[in-house]
Amino acid sequence: MMSGNSSPGNGSIKILDIFILGFAFFATYFGAGNLIFPPQLGLNSGSAVFAGLSGLTLSGIFLPIFTLVVIGLNGDVHAITDHVGKYTYNVLLAALMFVCTFVSIPRTCATAIQLGVQGNVPGAPFIPLVIIYFIICFFFVKDKNNVMDRMGRYLTPLLALILVVVSIMGIVHPLGTPIEPQVAKPFVNAFLGGYNTGDVLVSFIMAAVFISSIKGKGYTTIAQRNKVLIYCGIVAFVLLLIIYGSLLYMGACVSGDYPQSIGRAELLVAIIQRVGTWVMVPMGIAVVLACLTTAIGQVAAVAEFTSTMTGKVSYKKVAIVCSILSALTALLGVDGIVTYVGWIFGVCYPPCLALLVLGVLVKVVPNDGAYKGSVYLVTIYALIESLPGLSGLGFAKAIVAATPLSTFGFGWITPFIIGFVAGALIYKATGHGKAAVRTVGE
Repeated sequence: MMSGNSSPGNGSIKILDIFILGFAFFATYFGAGNLIFPPQLGLNSGSAVFAGLSGLTLSGIFLPIFTLVVIGLNGDVHAITDHVGKYTYNVLLAALMFVCTFVSIPRTCATAIQLGVQGNVPGAPFIPLVIIYFIICFFFVKDKNNVMDRMGRYLTPLLALILVVVSIMGIVHPLGTPIEPQVAKPFVNAFLGGYNTGDVLVSFIMAAVFISSIKGKGYTTIAQRNKVLIYCGIVAFVLLLIIYGSLLYMGACVSGDYPQSIGRAELLVAIIQRVGTWVMVPMGIAVVLACLTTAIGQVAAVAEFTSTMTGKVSYKKVAIVCSILSALTALLGVDGIVTYVGWIFGVCYPPCLALLVLGVLVKVVPNDGAYKGSVYLVTIYALIESLPGLSGLGFAKAIVAATPLSTFGFGWITPFIIGFVAGALIYKATGHGKAAVRTVGE
């Protein structure tokens, strides 16, 4: 039951809460990658725009939202990772927090400045703007109890309004005519491109913050929390689909006008200019807001995780250190960061997808051996496929080439199945019984 004015305590769900939190979820997902990758994927897809959008929607929208819902239905990330190993949660989250600090957060800053500010004021100084960006970010992050609420109530509505208006203009008045696809498999290209938004990883990173924000609104029972999580996921999904779709379509419309080698940021600026010069300032504001909200959420997640894990360093101190390290990395610029981001996501994504599948199958997984075998083997495969220095070796190339579905980006599925079955059989043969399913208390 949803209500416009009832309090959560009586079992109903307030519509305003759904929109505030749903907008905050959307803002956390919608950052730098969500702006710069869809137009490029549209440029690659050309006239096969539907195939490109389908691939991006699956990997860049559905999987992240679905991952968040699965984690919520299981209770938290611990409920899945604890079956793999005692320290799996800390190792996984520490790796993801590293990605946030040195990839995701600095990329938001570089994109906000290069597109949002310098796109309108070319002579704007980069380094001072980086400093100002992270000062603003810390201002919102320092009060950890109101991070999501502040974003969803004040920053995101303006962001969503600007992006939706620009999206409508780009669709109503097409920028050109799409040409034949410039890639062999537009769906696969867009699906793999969706990896680079990093949003499945965001779901693992931000799950605790999202769930905590729902509880903070008074939805403390499991049933209430899960319903609110699903409703918020739907709000975020719809907003992402509208904006992704329009950006990808606009990229497809100019596929005959720009070379495939054009820089991601350069392409987005060119598209905005073709929509109309009046769009430049509001779109610049939207770019800054999109990047800033993502950075705020991720700095908060890094600070919360690190302070909780160490038990010694304060939340604010970690937030300050994270902001400084991210600021230094942001000096590389958008394309400089993107050049090394691919292999990092390539290593991190398959294990997270394996955990996602295990979270869905939790009631039918025979024992903890299945968890261990599948995640361990998928992790090894991901390292062989993506880790620089290893992936280029002859034996690594041969393994990847011989793995079914590897050319479509789904090579991790085979080691997952092998590890699942072998792990379960070995676990049973060595005398281990079925582990009890962990129940998360409120």
